Amino acid sequence: MFESVENTVWHAFDYLAVENGRICAGKSKLKVLTANLGHILEVRGTEQGLDDFRGTPTLTFDQYRFYLETEVFSALPDQISVDDQRSYEKKIDEVCWLICNPPYLERSNPVYPDCCVIQLWRIFCMLGEMVEDEDGRLEVVLAASEVETIAYQFMIGMGKGEDWDPEEFDSVVSVIPAFKFSIFLAVIESKYARDIDSDTLKEAVKDLHDMFLLDVIKKGKLKKQMGLIPAFREHWFVIQPRLISLYSSWEEKDRRGDIPLDHQCRVEAVRSQSGSKSPVKQKSHRFYLYANQKTYEFQATNHRHRLEWMSAVKKAIDNSGEGVRYQMLQSRQRRVQREEDLARRLSHLDIVEQTRAELKVEKAAREEAESHAALLSEEKELESLKLKELEDIRKELEQLLEEEKQAKRDEEIVRTLQARMLTEEWEKREQLEKMQEEQKEMLNMERSKREEFESIQDEREGKVKDAEKRIIDLEEERKKLDDELKKHKQKTRRVNIGQEVLEAKIKVKEQECEKESEALSRVNSLNPAASMFLSTRGDKTGYRPMRSASMRETSYSRSIRRRKRNDSVSIRSINEEEVNNNTGD
Repeated sequence: MFESVENTVWHAFDYLAVENGRICAGKSKLKVLTANLGHILEVRGTEQGLDDFRGTPTLTFDQYRFYLETEVFSALPDQISVDDQRSYEKKIDEVCWLICNPPYLERSNPVYPDCCVIQLWRIFCMLGEMVEDEDGRLEVVLAASEVETIAYQFMIGMGKGEDWDPEEFDSVVSVIPAFKFSIFLAVIESKYARDIDSDTLKEAVKDLHDMFLLDVIKKGKLKKQMGLIPAFREHWFVIQPRLISLYSSWEEKDRRGDIPLDHQCRVEAVRSQSGSKSPVKQKSHRFYLYANQKTYEFQATNHRHRLEWMSAVKKAIDNSGEGVRYQMLQSRQRRVQREEDLARRLSHLDIVEQTRAELKVEKAAREEAESHAALLSEEKELESLKLKELEDIRKELEQLLEEEKQAKRDEEIVRTLQARMLTEEWEKREQLEKMQEEQKEMLNMERSKREEFESIQDEREGKVKDAEKRIIDLEEERKKLDDELKKHKQKTRRVNIGQEVLEAKIKVKEQECEKESEALSRVNSLNPAASMFLSTRGDKTGYRPMRSASMRETSYSRSIRRRKRNDSVSIRSINEEEVNNNTGD
């Protein structure tokens, strides 16, 4: 049991050991994790023994793993059902994920939602391997072949299995030989999950979760013959070892039934009747399942789908033994195969090295034997055939001469190449020197420009200072002039007020004269005879035409009203001018 959750416990331990260089974790933190594990496994008081274990304030993962195996997981029974194992694993994974999830959920530019990240993390922990890094620390990594399997199944779940490119994945593997979970998540997000909606990602990751953690071999729509009516009804089938589940839809919420499987079950294709023309009697794309002393008849959409469903059911039957975890078994087999391949490659390298050593020994022995044989032949030739020896010497000399000529030719070729390279180097050096001189000239020009700019800037600063002084002097003069202007304004305002009063009095007199002239004109208009009489009399003022009392009162009241109105207008204009003068001051 501990072997199936060892990788998840390592992730929690690694997060708790960050403060101690990811090597040791404090017992105070491990107590919380141990208490939660004991609560899940219904083993009480498991955290109390940590204080006395090893007598150190911290523990390495090997020590903590030994403590969990001997004190916590040893209390479990030897035989645990697959459903109980999955239940324990899910609870332990949730506790460990709650501890170690911050680095994975707080990443930049996330594509997967949090529910998908924990499902991928559980798959990673189930298929991962614990190895030692260069510093001797334990870490959980995922082999490249396992990542390829997950990525390919993910593409199939999104309906993009035809777009899978093994060469592109091999280019990624060439850079990253082993995948930690953070690297695995980044590769899956950046390579295969971009520009895809959230619902599709959730469904594809759920299919991966069901495939690897729930041992789902195949799921999809399939028709099953009804019990009492000779008709087929479509269901959503989920095939697992030891069980086939029937649902009403892909959401897998409304379960319609189950079909238990064991090693005694078998699958058989229905043979179609070639002579019958009726499509019902032909029984196309159908197959039987014999299980639990019953016969179940299914119908697929085409021949290929029928083969796929039959293969999936056979696989479920073959792995229907008690305590068999299909995906774990497949993972172990793949791991063993990888180890065998690695051992085979290492053994092949050892054989190659051994063969090379043997060849070197044989070559040295052969050279020694040849030299010894040459000495013997030379002695015999000296004794018997001096002429032949001279001939051989001549041939050797000719051969040496030819070799020397060839060596001279090679030397001349090398010299010509060296001379060409030297000339090219000299040309490059001259170009570099020219570039250096140009750069020096440019630097001198820049320095002169900079000096000119600094002198101009100094002149401008002096002018600015002179201008500031002049501005200050002008400001003081302006203040003095403002004070004098205020005094003059006050004097002019006083003069204007007196002048306006005189003008108002003159206007009043003018209005009175106008009123008298108007009265005379009215008298003339009302009594022309009186007007003629007055004109004949000339300057005689003894006689005046009499008006009635009502006329006298009317003209008098009218003149009083006009005078009041004119006085109010003149006073209002004087007040407005005073206000304007005050605002101007």
